[in-house]
Amino acid sequence: MKNIKLLALLLIGIIWSCGEKPVVVKEVIETEINTEVTAIAIDKNNTKWIGTDKGLYKSVEEGYKLMDISVTGKIYSLFYEESGNMLWISTESALLKATISDDDLSEIEVDNSNLSNPKVNDLHIDNSSKRWFGTELGISLNYGETWKKENFRINTEGDLFEMKIEDFPVNSIASWDGDYFFATSGAKLYRAFDYDESVDAFSGATQWDPPYNGPSITDTMFSVFVDNQGNQWMGGKEGIQVHTGHDAKDPQSFIYIFKDELPDSYVLSITQAANGDIWIGTRKGLAVFNGTAWETITENLPDLYITAIAFDKVAGTWVGTKSGLVSLD
Repeated sequence: MKNIKLLALLLIGIIWSCGEKPVVVKEVIETEINTEVTAIAIDKNNTKWIGTDKGLYKSVEEGYKLMDISVTGKIYSLFYEESGNMLWISTESALLKATISDDDLSEIEVDNSNLSNPKVNDLHIDNSSKRWFGTELGISLNYGETWKKENFRINTEGDLFEMKIEDFPVNSIASWDGDYFFATSGAKLYRAFDYDESVDAFSGATQWDPPYNGPSITDTMFSVFVDNQGNQWMGGKEGIQVHTGHDAKDPQSFIYIFKDELPDSYVLSITQAANGDIWIGTRKGLAVFNGTAWETITENLPDLYITAIAFDKVAGTWVGTKSGLVSLD
């Protein structure tokens, strides 16, 4: 039975990756931002907010405007929250919560004591509107006036204690069907489940390891993303693995690994376009998977080191690189 399953996995993997991998030459529209782009967020009005190593830019009619915010320096992550029309801005030393107006931002600085670390790498809002922050030292949780930053596990006796990832950088967060996925530096992909709202803690959690989830291709994951079919995509230092199936708790669900299909095995970002294509950012270019075949984009980019990918309200594709921002048509 084990050999039959392995054969099925190999056959499906061959079908997914068969054929040539054409290089897709896209038209590139260069912007005025020619510095390192670290993050991209697009609001409900299709305004682009661009985090860079020199600060925060906003798209305006004449191009891009460098915003005057209270914390200067490099932006590490951005997240747009449509409810309240808010932009979350992470810097090395502070997290800003900004309300967007027509011409400006009205911001407040989150008290660092609310966070497990002030540098936030990612923000994920779950189906209950809870905000999960992945920081340089574990996770933090916020809803309403409540903040929590430690002891996210509870045992059968009702005692709260730490999850392993509370001692590691958390780079990316996703959730699906009651499961939460945390991509970490050093603690693999971590899955938590059976969340107890009365104590803000999980009764179940495990690293991405046999026998519960299958093997992990690397101890460091930079990105985790759940597509519109419920498949979990995990990218790190050794390519991508995808956990498929509609029961994420089933250890028998297939895991597919993609490495040779990518321009580089170092995967930094994963997202999905409106047409269902999966876009992958690596250190040496972009990869796009349409469900059948892989394509690569390595030409006409200002830099092959991809830092961010976003899609606007009119199906435009925006890509951040180490040397600037581009729009692909």
